[in-house]
Amino acid sequence: MKKIKFLTALVLAAVFVVFCLTGCATGRNVAKAKPYPLDTCLVCDMKLAGMGEPYVFVYQGQEIKICDKSEKADFDKTPDIYMKKLADAEGAMKSKSP
Repeated sequence: MKKIKFLTALVLAAVFVVFCLTGCATGRNVAKAKPYPLDTCLVCDMKLAGMGEPYVFVYQGQEIKICDKSEKADFDKTPDIYMKKLADAEGAMKSKSP
């Protein structure tokens, strides 16, 4: 019985350490991410305001916002297309500014 308690405590401690290390690393990546410049979903182009909290993640150092987690699968199928779409939208925004 003592061995089971010891092994359980050891496993929980290991999980805690791994969680803390990966959580800290993830937090640093999010802090360095380039902010998402659009007010629309990158996948479906719907306005993000008024639909609840968007699903936010970081892809290659760029913060991405989509309507909900279910659209992440669409993004993951062809991320290059969506990243080009984002770059084109940013370019259009810069050309409109005085």
